[in-house]
Amino acid sequence: MLMSRRRRREKKEIEIYVNNKILKQANSLKYLGILFGSKLTFRDHINYIEEKCSKLIFSISRSAKIIWRLKHEALKIIHTGGVLPLLL
Repeated sequence: MLMSRRRRREKKEIEIYVNNKILKQANSLKYLGILFGSKLTFRDHINYIEEKCSKLIFSISRSAKIIWRLKHEALKIIHTGGVLPLLL
C-alpha cells in the first residue's frame, strides 16, 4: 500500500516484484485492529465499524422482539453491552 497525504501527479500504482511475481497493491491496511486508508484517514475504519454495528443491531432487534418479546429497557441493556464496546 502506498501511503501518502500529498497529491501525486504520477501514477498511484507501483509495481513490486517478489520471486518474479507482481504483488497486488492494497487500498487499506489493518494495524492493531484499526483500518487505515491510503490517505491515512479513518474513513475505511468508520465504514467497517458502521457495517459491523448495523449487522449486530439488526440481528439483536429481530431476534429479541420476535422470539423473546423484550421491552425497551432490556433492548437498551443489550445495546450497551453489545454495540457500545464496538464503537469505543
